[in-house]
Amino acid sequence: MKWSPGLNLLMGENGSGKTNILEGINILSGWGPLERGTKTASLPTWESGSEDVQLTGQLDDESGDIVKVKISGRCTMRFNDKSINATDLRWRVPVLTFQPNDMAILEGSASYRRRLLDMILALIVPPYAVRLHDYRRGIKQKSVMLRKGMPTATVDRALLPLAAWIWKMRGDAVSLLSECLEPLEELLPAHVELSHCRGGGGLFDEPERDFMEAFSKNRFKECQMKVPLVGPHRDDLIINTGSRSASCAFSRGFRRRTAIALMLAASDAVKRKLGKNPVLLLDEVTAELDNEGRKVLFDALLQRGAQVFAATAEPGVDFFPGEVHRVSKGKVVQPDEN
Repeated sequence: MKWSPGLNLLMGENGSGKTNILEGINILSGWGPLERGTKTASLPTWESGSEDVQLTGQLDDESGDIVKVKISGRCTMRFNDKSINATDLRWRVPVLTFQPNDMAILEGSASYRRRLLDMILALIVPPYAVRLHDYRRGIKQKSVMLRKGMPTATVDRALLPLAAWIWKMRGDAVSLLSECLEPLEELLPAHVELSHCRGGGGLFDEPERDFMEAFSKNRFKECQMKVPLVGPHRDDLIINTGSRSASCAFSRGFRRRTAIALMLAASDAVKRKLGKNPVLLLDEVTAELDNEGRKVLFDALLQRGAQVFAATAEPGVDFFPGEVHRVSKGKVVQPDEN
């Protein structure tokens, strides 16, 4: 397929293959499967007679760079026929993916809001994804030790610098996201304020001291509850309007529009740091939006000049200022020009 450099809308019934296209792009950009926690090697090959899969994509720009990802027991990535790791690939082919649950970022669990910050940071700070992975491994090990009643002093010392660094990076990301949200306030019913809530912390400004003091304060409680109570794994992104939580103050429709504004602000934040627009993958992003909300979304996407792949099962999506691709039984027909 040769896709439009602007807006691409994938339309088709559920199970027609729209999300497979988004997933293929997600894998080619170094992010892996759309379903979080899914191992790349477990992706189905649909009785093709082979357990091996190769995805190939070429950037339609002056470079003509070629990306190949082969899945055969494990995942190997090549960029212009040279081996590349996921961190470097994400930096070269920046992609931001928003799934249906991400649109519930205001009223959903803190994990959705942490994911937004982590996506931005994984693109603009190359070491971030590796250090976050190391931190999560340490927290998993600490959880096991707490359940077994074992002392955790060794793992706590290893977690301290990682947690402090991640807290600093997330604080910087929230500041950047807030700056990029200001020009988008026409999408919002009221002014929105963002702040970073450190998991179990917040006693001191300096991240390392904050972690040490919060951990000391909660040490006995952790041993009693047998779960780690302090650290980035319990962070949240606070979204307020005035003195109230936006999730309580806004109607459902305005919560969706606020989620759209945050998504666009994330895209602008990545562009500000990398100097180029990330590709946006939006799965069922028009769900529960009325015609006015859809028009606001499409107009905002068009203004950015970014490449967008939006998938929807809803028929009759109007106002889409780009190419509409019909997807049926795993095949894509010629696009309709709007």
